[in-house]
Amino acid sequence: MSRLLPAGVALLALAAASPVAAPPSAEPATVPQIAVPAGTFRIGEQVPVVLAGWPAGTVQLDVCGNGGRRGALDCATSRAAHGQVPPSGTVSLPVVLAAPPVACPCLLRARTPTGTTRATTELRLTGVTAPPAPVPAGTPELVIAGLRATDLAGAYGWFGLPGDLSVDLTLHNTGSTDIVDPPFSLLFGRPGRVRGIVEAPALGTIGAGQTREYRILVPMDDAIVGRHELHGRIDLPGHPVAFAVEAARHPWGLLGLVAVPLMWLLARLRRRPRPTRREAVGSGRAGRRA
Repeated sequence: MSRLLPAGVALLALAAASPVAAPPSAEPATVPQIAVPAGTFRIGEQVPVVLAGWPAGTVQLDVCGNGGRRGALDCATSRAAHGQVPPSGTVSLPVVLAAPPVACPCLLRARTPTGTTRATTELRLTGVTAPPAPVPAGTPELVIAGLRATDLAGAYGWFGLPGDLSVDLTLHNTGSTDIVDPPFSLLFGRPGRVRGIVEAPALGTIGAGQTREYRILVPMDDAIVGRHELHGRIDLPGHPVAFAVEAARHPWGLLGLVAVPLMWLLARLRRRPRPTRREAVGSGRAGRRA
């Protein structure tokens, strides 16, 4: 989708209009932001939407009813708009407002294809004739019952060589309703730089009161040395669940390869015969006589 305005002009245009709900600031955004002009809109109207602080690549924008409490169930995902975010992370995109599948309160949701980056903004929308969202029989509640990381590299890990990391995750549904395949995202990297996307397994259905165990394999194709973290997020409507597990790999084998020859060399130096004091004195006198 083409841009309506250059990013800088779009930000100024929205700022000059009547107040906008949580507009992106002129300074570089530290978190993903989304903003629309203030006012009330109608279904089918085209609106300039400004994004700031986004990763470069594809972004999806869709209209949601019910405050987006149930995720994709409340959003018009089949009529979502798509656009490209440049490396600057700021862009203005024209979005035609589609009718949400359920009644308002409405919002506009932006997300990356993997769902790891997302943001929403309130959307005052008229002409919505969809019925209200059904009242859930119960509130889904999910807790982390177990979390453990195991380095499968074995002896290879002693030398900093590639090898998979296995993470065992145990989830327990403490609510009164089933949880059906909630969105699940994983990121892996060094502490403070956890940005690598890891393919997350499908969680399937976790019945009310049920406990399920999952094994996540994190491929480490490159040599990994030091501390690394795996961050996970399960997006339950209104009750997201997040976790983090740390793994550390220390190349003791490499240190051994260096230490053993060094110790051998030191031992050889210590065993070399040294001249006694008498031999040293005799050698000195012989030199003077000559």
